[in-house]
Amino acid sequence: MANKLLVFADTGIDDAMAIIYALQHPDVELAGIVGDFGNVSRDQALRNASYLLSLADRKGVPVIAGATRALNGEEPEFFPDIHGEEGLGPIRPPVPAERYANRTNFSRLFQVIKENPNEITIVVLGRCTTLAMAWMINPAVMKRVKATFLMGGAFLVPGNETELAEANFLGDATAANFVCAHAPNVTIVPLNVTRDALLTPADVNLIDSKATTPLLRTIKPMLDFYYESYQVLEPGIQGTPQHDLTALMAAMEVPNLLDYKRRNVQVEDQGRYSSGLSVADFRPASAACSGPYCPRIAVQLDFSVFRANVLDILTRSYSSPDNKSLLGITHSSLPKINVHCVEKVSLTSQALILFQLEMLSYREGRDANAVRSIKRFEIDRGVVN
Repeated sequence: MANKLLVFADTGIDDAMAIIYALQHPDVELAGIVGDFGNVSRDQALRNASYLLSLADRKGVPVIAGATRALNGEEPEFFPDIHGEEGLGPIRPPVPAERYANRTNFSRLFQVIKENPNEITIVVLGRCTTLAMAWMINPAVMKRVKATFLMGGAFLVPGNETELAEANFLGDATAANFVCAHAPNVTIVPLNVTRDALLTPADVNLIDSKATTPLLRTIKPMLDFYYESYQVLEPGIQGTPQHDLTALMAAMEVPNLLDYKRRNVQVEDQGRYSSGLSVADFRPASAACSGPYCPRIAVQLDFSVFRANVLDILTRSYSSPDNKSLLGITHSSLPKINVHCVEKVSLTSQALILFQLEMLSYREGRDANAVRSIKRFEIDRGVVN
């Protein structure tokens, strides 16, 4: 039975990796993506999620507008030095983010849950703002959610945004504290484990060598950019931490991936120096809590399980439920295309055209360098700097 996931994303590079994994996984039914502020603006998050869905030819997945700022009303801070100006490293989607500024379909979130009662697992990859708002607006519907997974927090380890706080919890500490206290069946996937979930440049090159679709070919330019950013943040780090991907894999309950402890959790939202700090009692004599309002906290990751699972999912053959005939192309069925005009074609058409070109070149045994050139021609001209 497919896992029905509703993903809340501030669609930067690590969010994109989680979305790509979900789109590639045969056991995931992506019920929707909620775009939130965080790594990028809310409008950029919406646009980036739509872009990835277009590359995957998954037009039926709803993209829902979430929050533009934290519950306290503070102006958000974005992170172009880590995620790139548009949020996807060097990739510049052809559609401007401004096109999403007037989207007002928040109620679609409740509709998705009502259509799938007790089947939806929510995975929050960014700030908890939209999820907290949803619980405040319509708790009766939100009680129909099966489970909730949060990427956030740092327990007994340094933060990544301040000395004490992880970025997602710090970005809206009030919302994070509310969700940890009021949402049932919560699992928290903190920096304690995501910091160890590294993909090395060698792993990225392996994934790229198997990439046969426009969606999968976004991974290398994004993670190369991410790796360079992390070399500044943490000189000598062996790869890029896949924070959000780890949280999504936790929602998939990948066997033996994570060990958990149950503790009551609070998030400091008043402290001058400790805002965003995630607090739980891990003293030796402390006892685990119980019941649906006692969160699980991931405390240890099995790296070998993480790496094997990611490489398995991201190197599989192409599959698109919305387009069953892609592999049945022939030279006679392929239209004549001026590649220099590709940017004038719709985003989904661009993806399919370039994929067809690659497959045709492969089948006709054309020169490997020519095939490589076509592979590296991005979905819209100049998409990569």
